[in-house]
Amino acid sequence: MPGIFIFFYNMNKKLLVYNIMEFPEKIRFFNEGIEREVKVVGMDADYYVFDKDKEIDNIKSYSHLIISGSESSAIDESPWTEELTQLIRDYIKADKKILAICYGHQFLIRVLCGKEHVYKMPLPEYGYSEINIKPCKLFQGIVKPVVLELHYDAVRDLPKDFEIIAENALSIQAFQFKGKDIYGVQFHPEFNQEAAKYFLDETRNSNPGFPDFYCNELKNEGKLTQNKLFIQNFLMM
Repeated sequence: MPGIFIFFYNMNKKLLVYNIMEFPEKIRFFNEGIEREVKVVGMDADYYVFDKDKEIDNIKSYSHLIISGSESSAIDESPWTEELTQLIRDYIKADKKILAICYGHQFLIRVLCGKEHVYKMPLPEYGYSEINIKPCKLFQGIVKPVVLELHYDAVRDLPKDFEIIAENALSIQAFQFKGKDIYGVQFHPEFNQEAAKYFLDETRNSNPGFPDFYCNELKNEGKLTQNKLFIQNFLMM
């Protein structure tokens, strides 16, 4: 019977994945990471890749939105800036659910607070980091997480409408907006270890300063297993 309940529970839910990764391998890694958890919870999903798929005409059929990371900076203007800004505003107006990841986390703050709340960090944050989390629906079942960091920018000085629900010594790691099911996470819960190696190796090989900002607080790889719950918890809201 529980399986039947979950099936009917998710029939009225549909996810839109807004992917603004720019290179095919990165697009694939992100979409596959989300798709793994979509299949677990039994939700229908559409995967939109900016500038490769036709424009999103209507959000009426969607209940959830996940916004990807990007090679770009949320501080800068990008080809998708206007479209994504309007999509976020439409979702919030319709009281739908949003999970914004890395660049998406920063872009969501840019839209809701202004770009002055997004800044370039003195040093990037790359590698595996322990983060401190507060009790909330998004973190249900997660204990002392170690997460993958892949970012040059971060957010700061959030207004009172935002609750900081996770952080580490370097940056705000997650927030919730107005007590709604609208979340930003600075880290990457969607990437498995294959994807993590790809992204870390890319930066290691292209940035001579990598040893200065690489962090590895992962003492037990088994600790990563629970990170799938970040996505699953959101999808089950």
